[in-house]
Amino acid sequence: MSANPSTLWTIAGSDSGGGAGLQADLQVFRAFGHHGCSITTAITAQNTLGVQQIEAVSPSLIQAQWQSLHHDLPPACIKTGMLGDAVETIADLLDTRPATPLICDPVLRATSGPPLLAPHQLETLRQRILPRTTLITPNLPEAAQLTGLPSATPSAYADALLQLGAPAVLIKGGHAPGNICSDFYADAHTRFQLESPRINTPATHGTGCLLAAAIAAALANKQLLTDAIITAKTYLNQNLHEAHSLGNGHGPLPFPPPCNARQYQPNIC
Repeated sequence: MSANPSTLWTIAGSDSGGGAGLQADLQVFRAFGHHGCSITTAITAQNTLGVQQIEAVSPSLIQAQWQSLHHDLPPACIKTGMLGDAVETIADLLDTRPATPLICDPVLRATSGPPLLAPHQLETLRQRILPRTTLITPNLPEAAQLTGLPSATPSAYADALLQLGAPAVLIKGGHAPGNICSDFYADAHTRFQLESPRINTPATHGTGCLLAAAIAAALANKQLLTDAIITAKTYLNQNLHEAHSLGNGHGPLPFPPPCNARQYQPNIC
């Protein structure tokens, strides 16, 4: 828990099932001892079985949410999730806070649904938001879509994203087959893998949101980025171990306070 709580922002969609999106981010911020604020980009009807409907929030209301928080509750760190139709609006707003750390979880597709970004919106994410990030955290399908490489190694995906302007990249390996989950980190000077045994649980909804939000919260706790990633990986596995089965599909995670032990050390590449 943080001895000096900070204010963190999540810019994401609302998950009516409470397992992902801004609901998950706010719970993670609170678990790390911080105050979370939210800018809602879309409202979804979803549960543990999937997403049934999405409705975008208007650009004017997104701008109003930003200005409301900007004048009273400025962020120590910003975490973005599903941007959808708001990607251009968010890019414009992020330009006004160039010094604020930004963790980008590029949610590009709804579960069992169509892409969330049109081609020109994906290009906005590549050209305007990706270079502005402190860290981008795509899973393997998202890395393929962002880079245009249909099948590549995590190292190759990371290199391509660095060439597109990302300062640092964490390729999440949960979608890969096998009994080991391996996440690959790269920046201009450092490369490492974080490996842990795959945890057999149906409660996997919101894992990407949790990981990115925990990195943001650990950064707000004054950890270095690489240390924050290790803390977040530990916290994700803590959640997976403690998860209960809720709903009839991929259930939500519990969001307990983070443990102090850092269980996963990097394999330096």
